[in-house]
Amino acid sequence: MANAPQMARLLRIFGLKMRYITIISLFLMFSCSPENSDVAKGNEKTRVTLQTDWYPQPEHAGFYTAELDLLFQANDLEVSIRPGANIRNIPQMVATGRIEFGIGTSDNVFAAISRGAPLIALFPYFQRDPQCIMVHESSDVFSLEDLDGRVLMINPGVAYVQYLGKKLGVKPQLVPLDYSLARFIADPEFAQQCFLTSEPYYLKEQGIDVRLLPLANSGFNPYRIAYTSRDFYENNREVVRAFTAASLEGWRTYMESDGTAVHAYLATLNPQQTPAFTSFTKQAMEQYQLISGTRDKGESLGKFDRQRLSLHLQHLSELQLLDRELDIETVVAWELQDLAQVYAE
Repeated sequence: MANAPQMARLLRIFGLKMRYITIISLFLMFSCSPENSDVAKGNEKTRVTLQTDWYPQPEHAGFYTAELDLLFQANDLEVSIRPGANIRNIPQMVATGRIEFGIGTSDNVFAAISRGAPLIALFPYFQRDPQCIMVHESSDVFSLEDLDGRVLMINPGVAYVQYLGKKLGVKPQLVPLDYSLARFIADPEFAQQCFLTSEPYYLKEQGIDVRLLPLANSGFNPYRIAYTSRDFYENNREVVRAFTAASLEGWRTYMESDGTAVHAYLATLNPQQTPAFTSFTKQAMEQYQLISGTRDKGESLGKFDRQRLSLHLQHLSELQLLDRELDIETVVAWELQDLAQVYAE
């Protein structure tokens, strides 16, 4: 029999998501059957862990939607979403089998593969990286090229810094990113790295308008991807496929909703996720087409583009960020792209 927390959660989902009545009815039926009690406990579902790269937030909402709407369970999975902040060794954790799935930028994952990490990219959950440079609206900086010689607070280890200098000839005066907004607020000439889905909200609250320069517009355009180890992929194809299918459907559901249900769930996991902030973040993701990209460019939810990936690998090689050349056919699980094709139609 389902316990009280399980029942409350199911009733909440039932009220919010009518299209999953069938799934929930079946779940309740099996939960109440003594001979099937092990199913309710998840004993017959494959248990895996997804490690995120930050605290629970709308930038991960598709995965949490898949959890909240029982999409993982419908695909015979029990997925534990493990949050974290500034975890630099996620690729290593996945490569060594400590966790099954991770998320991050394609440039970091490909660099890890070039150093010998046995990883494989599964699907992009963001067609565009939300990292950008912000300046005050009153600033005379209107493009990335205008940053040449300017003071810029940024993580000096990100690939964008190399690209700005070596490919665009832009050489700002770098200040290591400390994640504080104090200096930006105090100095109208200051430029700082940020997520276009986050910092502008807090500055707006203090009456400061900003101009955003998306780093994806520089020509260096990584995806944000989900990935796993090559060993897990080779030996658990159906599990990987089920995880991909449920995750993509979670992102589609989130895109087509106002986000209220999953935002409320995120707030229980991370109290900083207020309704106003999560609403701002979702609007920013929609405005900058982070999740599904631009259809005119052939972009859609979960889709990799071979030409774009080839250019991406070329840039990483030219910037000397790869320890060896990579084969585009082996770093991506191309067989999963049929799942993404559904969302391109």
